[in-house]
Amino acid sequence: MMSARLTRQLALAAGGVAIVGMGALTACSTPTKDKPTEAPSSPSSSAPAAPSPTEKSVGPGGANSFSPTVKARPAPTGLPGNVITGG
Repeated sequence: MMSARLTRQLALAAGGVAIVGMGALTACSTPTKDKPTEAPSSPSSSAPAAPSPTEKSVGPGGANSFSPTVKARPAPTGLPGNVITGG
């Protein structure tokens, strides 16, 4: 019985030491703030290209072109009255 209590106490002590250690490391670290790097811009930059149109679009009143065309089989069902209880 004494070994179970000792195990719990050691686990509690190790957890407390870990929490205090993380707090100390966090408090001792120096805050660093990274500046975002900017890409050098060329003076002769052109306007960005227009995006290409999408292949599919949903039109009002039309069929949904994003729905799948393949239909799955329905799930198999048991015959009425055949109850399998596994016992």
